[in-house]
Amino acid sequence: MMISALARLPVEQRTAIVLHHLCDRSVAEVAAETGVPVGTVKARLSRGRHALAALLRIEPEDSHV
Repeated sequence: MMISALARLPVEQRTAIVLHHLCDRSVAEVAAETGVPVGTVKARLSRGRHALAALLRIEPEDSHV
């Protein structure tokens, strides 16, 4: 489920999330590796996490209790 959700993100957001959260790179290291400013990496991480949360949200089944 996580891999398919990651695949649905724009490549820039996916790259930032993978490098930062899965490869344990700092924001500064992600910025240097991708050639963008630190602020851009922070924005991509924020937007990417928000999008992932929406994609991974599992709606609870209706309860008839």
